[in-house]
Amino acid sequence: MSTVMFEKRFLLLTISVLEMLLFSGIIYGWTSLVYILKQEGYFSDLCVTSSANNTQQTTQILLSTNASTQDAPRYPECLEQDETLTQVFAISVVASQVASLFAGIALDYFGLRVTRTCFSVLMATAGLLLGFSTREYPYVYLVYPGMILVGMCANITLLANVTVGNLFGTRRSTVITIITGSFGSSPITFLVQKLLYVQFGVPFQHMCFTLACLCVPSLMATFTLFPRRKFIPESQQETRKDSQETEKLQQENKSEEKSESAEPTEETFVQVVTSRLYLLHLAYMSVMNLNVIILVGTANIWFNMVTGNNNGQVSFWTDVFGFFQVSNVLVSPLCGFVYDLGLRGHAYGGPTRTSRRRAAVPVFVITSLTSTLVFFFAALSVWDTPSVESSTGLLMTSAPDMFLTFVLHILSRAFIYGGNTAFIANSFPGRHLGRLIGLSYMVAGLVGLLQYPLIGWIKTAGSPLYVYILVLVLSVATFVHPAYIRYHCRTGPTKEGRHPSQATPEKSENGHLKLEVSDPKETCV
Repeated sequence: MSTVMFEKRFLLLTISVLEMLLFSGIIYGWTSLVYILKQEGYFSDLCVTSSANNTQQTTQILLSTNASTQDAPRYPECLEQDETLTQVFAISVVASQVASLFAGIALDYFGLRVTRTCFSVLMATAGLLLGFSTREYPYVYLVYPGMILVGMCANITLLANVTVGNLFGTRRSTVITIITGSFGSSPITFLVQKLLYVQFGVPFQHMCFTLACLCVPSLMATFTLFPRRKFIPESQQETRKDSQETEKLQQENKSEEKSESAEPTEETFVQVVTSRLYLLHLAYMSVMNLNVIILVGTANIWFNMVTGNNNGQVSFWTDVFGFFQVSNVLVSPLCGFVYDLGLRGHAYGGPTRTSRRRAAVPVFVITSLTSTLVFFFAALSVWDTPSVESSTGLLMTSAPDMFLTFVLHILSRAFIYGGNTAFIANSFPGRHLGRLIGLSYMVAGLVGLLQYPLIGWIKTAGSPLYVYILVLVLSVATFVHPAYIRYHCRTGPTKEGRHPSQATPEKSENGHLKLEVSDPKETCV
């Protein structure tokens, strides 16, 4: 592939960022969408047909709202409705993660054009399904397939656009984090829909049809600007040229170097996915992704608890939470900066794979710390407020403390997804990139099925307190991941007394300059 001109690179980056904002992680703007669905009366019939005990709870919710018509909901609300809507979100998120593996396979084997066409068609179909849904039976159940398709598009869109970073050379990591940050800011789509719905009375169905129509220019860009396969870094282009020359030399010396040429040059896909390092990273990513799902999925319940079921206050905090999530694209480059800073700290003559892995340690520590603090503060906010305030001096239902929790959540989320992509891209062979990232999201999605018992636990307890405490404990456990990398991925001096990263290309082998850096004990698996 020839070098892409400067203007076209930034045009492609702009298109990728816009697509990420419009189509990728919009499922995480669920707090804005669920407000619209409740106002439209989706599944409100569950409140009318519920048992006497649940009807009493519904009445209490309605009476505890502000007496003004502005704060009063248009349709009855109850825990059964919350549970059903949260189930829609849970299934959609799981579909998002499971589809990511197939998206990675499609990207690696069928190319960029097929992958982009898939997410454009799926998102257009999702917009049409949501547009035709109403509160009446059976059209209300169109929300399920519509949101499942929205969820499936999330990581497909991410994988289809993340390769644009390969066009930017040394700025590749920064561009990748900008694109993944746009994934985190994509809840702006449902936030804008909520604002248009509340402030200007724009029908929900019309906005869904508009979203479906926006897939048309995206599909046009797929066949006019993007390559059929994928964007390849310049370094890999040079490597391919060297590989072609090497193959010629190997053919000439085939009889003499048969045993050496049979040795594998990099890990296979099976070797990577069965390594301790990757398996531990899967566990880490699964817990972190569950943290995001639980907080976003229970945000409406959380806001109702801290505001005393005041519908006006719930709407306010939903908007604030949505605006904070939009800022993710501004925070995500910080993850790349921390990662690059770690690389400069560990690499002296050029980063080895081990040094690139160790550079992720600060990223993972920050992620675990912020996630732990998020659920620590969230648990305090739904605990007994007077006792918490008297013992800690914190009133976690106050505006400053809520803002602090939101800031920590956005910081944690930016580091979770940006760190996952950057770590896999820097730690494992590039030819497995799509499948490795896709597999990480798929496993995280399967672990996300834990939402079902956790949501049932919230319904039984009447509060998300114990669920938040459980997630808090899991967040603390994720510190094992950076500790493992720090301990096992050591880059001590080699037998010759030289630091591994101070390698120099000395030995010529098959027409290539080979780095003499490898003490077998340096590699961590």
